[in-house]
Formats: sequence, C-alpha cells, structure tokens
Amino acid sequence: MRSVLAVQIIWLWLCPVAWAGAWLQEPGKAFLAVTATLRRGDPQAQFENTIYGEYGLAPRLTLGIDINQRPSIAGHALLFIRTPLGSGNTRNAYAFEAAVGGYHWMGQWQPMYKTALSMGRSITVKGIPGWLAIDAAIERRIGTPAPTAKLDATLGLSGAARVQPILQIETARTSGLPLMWTITPGITVKGPKETTWVIGIERKSVIRQTIGLKLGFWRRF
Repeated sequence: MRSVLAVQIIWLWLCPVAWAGAWLQEPGKAFLAVTATLRRGDPQAQFENTIYGEYGLAPRLTLGIDINQRPSIAGHALLFIRTPLGSGNTRNAYAFEAAVGGYHWMGQWQPMYKTALSMGRSITVKGIPGWLAIDAAIERRIGTPAPTAKLDATLGLSGAARVQPILQIETARTSGLPLMWTITPGITVKGPKETTWVIGIERKSVIRQTIGLKLGFWRRF
C-alpha cells in the first residue's frame, strides 16, 4: 500500500503549476498560457496539457485558474487569488497566493489546496533586460499521507530580439520520497497581437529519466 501511495504522489507531482509569479495583472487585463508536452521514455506519461489564466480584478488582486490534465491518469483544477506583499516600490516584487480545487488520480477526484510565496525581479544579462521568478509553495492533496513542498524558478530574457531564451527549474519534495526535479530550457518567439510562442525540451527525474517536447503559447488581452 505504501508503494502505491508513493507512486501516486509522484504522478501527482507531475502536474506543475504553469507560469506562476509575483507580478499581478492590471485591472481588466488578462493573461492566458496553453501548453502541450509530448514525452519519450515513459509510456504512461506521453501527453500532458495545461491551461493557465489570470485576470486583474483590482490593483492588488489577481484571479486565476490552473488546469492540468494527463488523460486517464492524473490532473488537477485550481482556482487561485494573488495579492502583493509590500508597497511594490522596490526592485523586487513579492506576492502571496492561495488556491483551492481538486485533483484526480485514475479518474478519482479529491479536494486539494495550495499556498505560495513568490518573488519576481527585473534583471539585465549582458545588457539585455530579463526577469527572474522564484515560487515556493506547499500543496496538500486530501487522501495522500503528506503535503508536498515545491521550489520553482524561471529565468527569461525580454529584449528587442524576436527569439529569446528561457529556463525553468521545478523541484518538489514529499516526506519519505526523494527530491524530484524538472529542467526545461527553451526559447520564446514573439508573435503578433501580444502573442508569444514557447518551445522547450523537458528533462524529468521522476520514475525514470524522460525527455519531453513542450509547445505552447502565451497571450495577453
């Protein structure tokens, strides 16, 4: 039974939160990210899709959704709110996020909730502007024996060039299980009408080494 729960927790960790961060949406503005990942090396996790959206409700309040689905295996659906910490007059941005929703394992749904602290910072790399986002979260899934702690980081450039590099690192730890990680280097490609295309190569440590091709787009409204 313990081994079954351990495998379940590992699969549930494979449902990451897409594009979290400390920055809020302006009132009336929205952001949407849609991603599909195709993997080799693990026949049970060949396809995964995510939908992540944010909407600015007020100057200090952003509402969002986070949906992840691995067909017939696992997934989650969360509704979250984000509010800034501090005045926002420093170089670093800080925010608190709370989310509630549900997850499923092999078609069986259970409640889950999450709390997170985020830090965002504008950076410059060899004269090119960029950004760094760090997110620390605790996720609790009802029906599993222990919460999961996560620490994620995203580093990207936002210069004038149409193609820019991006790097995402995700880590998770559950009591009694080894540290799990995902590294996804990639590129962003600017498109028309505030659309950005994302292409990345994903490497995971969970269960067995896997390689995935991540394709997605971001759109601001």
